[in-house]
Amino acid sequence: MLNMLRMDLRRMFRAKMMFIAFLCLSVGILISIITLRTVTDPELRQQAIDAGVEITSDDQTDFNAIRSLTETQALCTTIYSGSFIFVALYIIVVLFVCNDYSSGFAKNIFSFYGGRWCYYVSKLLCMTIVCALWILGSFFIFRLCCIVCGMDFARSALTEYLRVFLEYLFIGVAFSAQGIFLSVWLRSEGGGIAAAIVLAGGIVPVMLEALLGNWGISIVYKTLYGSVQAVTENINSGSPVGGAMAVTAVWLAIWSALSLFALYKKDV
Repeated sequence: MLNMLRMDLRRMFRAKMMFIAFLCLSVGILISIITLRTVTDPELRQQAIDAGVEITSDDQTDFNAIRSLTETQALCTTIYSGSFIFVALYIIVVLFVCNDYSSGFAKNIFSFYGGRWCYYVSKLLCMTIVCALWILGSFFIFRLCCIVCGMDFARSALTEYLRVFLEYLFIGVAFSAQGIFLSVWLRSEGGGIAAAIVLAGGIVPVMLEALLGNWGISIVYKTLYGSVQAVTENINSGSPVGGAMAVTAVWLAIWSALSLFALYKKDV
């Protein structure tokens, strides 16, 4: 399995898709910081108003409150709450796994190594490493953009960064397991990318929440997308996060079992 993991990591780091996706994430962080700088600076905000942007008194209050956020609160609210990083991670999983099947690499691997569970574990560990690097990289890019743009948020303790890192990484692992299952089952890059947008992006959970809300049923916090929102709310308001981690663990177990089922039951 370690040999397979080394091959996966070598292929991942030689490919451009991981770096292109992180570059897009970095650009998103920069745009977010520039936007926050614009709305929180009185002079720049007035220029925006003069240019025709409508800003209400409630907006003014919200903009003034942004300056009191800590670094982790600002990072989670602007970057992670929209789940963009997990959509990008999901797409990388889909492209990586589907390429194995389209190129014949999966067939060779299964013939050589035999145990398909090794293939799944290797892919999951590889994507866990990618997710960890992205999260750490987002911390660095966020801090760098804040310095360049003159956004001075209240400093967050190292333990706070560590907690954010571990919680979002755990959710990223669960999303990766889901992506592996759909990639193995569908073997379609288009279908997998669509799933990344509607599932990891929260479109399906939010739509179901709106539909079922008419009957008083809430399901969004029982999804991985809901876990992302729960972690963000925990960072901002201190709401409990244990339930979100439990939901993430359950989904990780489910998608892992389904991935192994698909690997053993579907022909290459």
